[in-house]
Amino acid sequence: MRKNYLSLLKEQSGVAMLLVAFCMFMIIGFTALVVDVGGLYLEKSLLQKALDAAVLGGAQELKISKVNATNEAIKLAEKNGFIVSENEVTAGTDFIEIQKSVTKDLTFARILGFNQTDISASARAETVQTLLKGEGVIPVAFERKVLESAGFGEQYMMHSKPGENIRGNFGFLAIDGRGANILHDGISNGANTPVEVGNSVETEPGLNWGKVREGFQDRIIKDKGNLNCSSYQTADKTCRRIVTVPIIESWDDAHGRSGVKIIGFAAFWVEKVEPNGNDKAVIGRFIEFVSGGTFGPGEHFGIYGIKLVN
Repeated sequence: MRKNYLSLLKEQSGVAMLLVAFCMFMIIGFTALVVDVGGLYLEKSLLQKALDAAVLGGAQELKISKVNATNEAIKLAEKNGFIVSENEVTAGTDFIEIQKSVTKDLTFARILGFNQTDISASARAETVQTLLKGEGVIPVAFERKVLESAGFGEQYMMHSKPGENIRGNFGFLAIDGRGANILHDGISNGANTPVEVGNSVETEPGLNWGKVREGFQDRIIKDKGNLNCSSYQTADKTCRRIVTVPIIESWDDAHGRSGVKIIGFAAFWVEKVEPNGNDKAVIGRFIEFVSGGTFGPGEHFGIYGIKLVN
């Protein structure tokens, strides 16, 4: 009988060892799962954030060229730790998309025979219209018919000669207040007061050519050395020569200091300022441009925003 008890105890001891071994296997498995799944989640998050930043940055170059947009996206992805090739980027006239897979080495899961796994992510950004609220808008407005007749990329004379005005108005607005100095600061640096579609803004009558000329020349000087800014075809968001201008229906109802209604916004690239003399003019071109601000449904005059599409 005693031998039977001893035999039974030995058998139970063997079962306990099996249970301990099984539990250790389960603990190692769960550890592998927690550590490696956590690492995979972190890597996926980093990849997604990098691709989101890349397409958002690349989309800002879409109105310059698809090549610029692709190159910018690749550069930003690398800056955030991931190498993206051209064949992983798709760029159209109004969107840019990246699809990327990376291989992640596993740690504890190697014990179970799993050495690596692939992580995939994608990001897409699209241009949207229309700009409803602009910041840094310059206090120089244009009639709708001017933009319609000038067209994008065509050279246009922005300013007029003395005597060529509508009831004392030469196209200027008192967005931040009245006076030639405030007008100059608004042209040079952009107005401090945000402007929305539907706002009625007071006009700033008078030629004020000296201050106006200085304001635009300030912008050209600040872009000196930036080769991208020397052409409207390559100018980007870093260029001070690109200004956001309000669009109005008409100057016909403006009499001296009166209100005009803002119906939209356009982008204007400043090419040059004519010297003092009879030709008091700012030469430039209306362009299609990606900008920041508040966007939504409305009449479009060439300024686009960007949205991330999941």
